[in-house]
Amino acid sequence: MVLEEFVKSVRKSDRLIVNDSTGELYRGYADCVQYSGLDGKREIKRHGLFAETYRKEEKKVGVAKYMIEGGEVPAEKIGEFQYSDLIVKIYTEIVLEG
Repeated sequence: MVLEEFVKSVRKSDRLIVNDSTGELYRGYADCVQYSGLDGKREIKRHGLFAETYRKEEKKVGVAKYMIEGGEVPAEKIGEFQYSDLIVKIYTEIVLEG
């Protein structure tokens, strides 16, 4: 399967990480891959799920308060937090040939 076909098969709001032998080429939403300059005809070597976990932190701007992502939490430390205190981002990681 080529990258272009794969991107058409996922939801536009899915988060993607695209890698090849040189490193990370793209990180963002599937709908925006078309603007990244990646060659959509490249073959996919493998793909799978990847998760990043962060602590929630409160930020205040004037009277407004909202939650932002704090430091990244390693997988072995997740049990030390309540789930409501974490932000989890799930990506589909794609590794391209070459």
